[in-house]
Amino acid sequence: MNKPTDKNTLRASSLAYRENISNSERLRYSKIITKTLLSRLQSNPNSPSHMLVYRSLPSEVNTEQLFHLQGYQIFAPVTHHHKHMEWLFITPKTTWMNGLFGISEPASGRLWAGNKNTVLLCPLAAFDRKGNRLGMGMGCFDYWLSQHRHQLNQVIGLAFSGQEVTYIPAESHDAPMDCIITEKEVIECLKV
Repeated sequence: MNKPTDKNTLRASSLAYRENISNSERLRYSKIITKTLLSRLQSNPNSPSHMLVYRSLPSEVNTEQLFHLQGYQIFAPVTHHHKHMEWLFITPKTTWMNGLFGISEPASGRLWAGNKNTVLLCPLAAFDRKGNRLGMGMGCFDYWLSQHRHQLNQVIGLAFSGQEVTYIPAESHDAPMDCIITEKEVIECLKV
């Protein structure tokens, strides 16, 4: 685990770790993480019916197979600028386009209008065991989550175990994750 507490240092160190995972390991770890996520959701009698799923960057936990799940209404993010993100319903016929940050986004779809029976899957650069996360530094997820956390059933971070740090300095608007799933474990975040 990393010891620095400066956000830029923590982010750079964790992103370097993530970038250095081989493609074969990343794929293997991503499959383990996805299997653990689905097992967790399916074993929950109050399993959410809506899932907000990020489109993964090449070095992130791969979320591609989640977009083809049966039994969930899947929504993907569209980012208009760093303080405005929304989620659109996707289907097998969804047309994808290159978004603001070079991430594939749905070109159209029904807007997620808030539903307490929803789980949000969070990408992250680094995390701590209290559920604090560092993103890529643009604030999109942080800003959206601070506005919509009350509308979600669960916030689950997907990460590789080496992205864990001892401590992330959280700000008052930061909303912690409920749990983080890595290739090694499910971390139930401490509520402090």
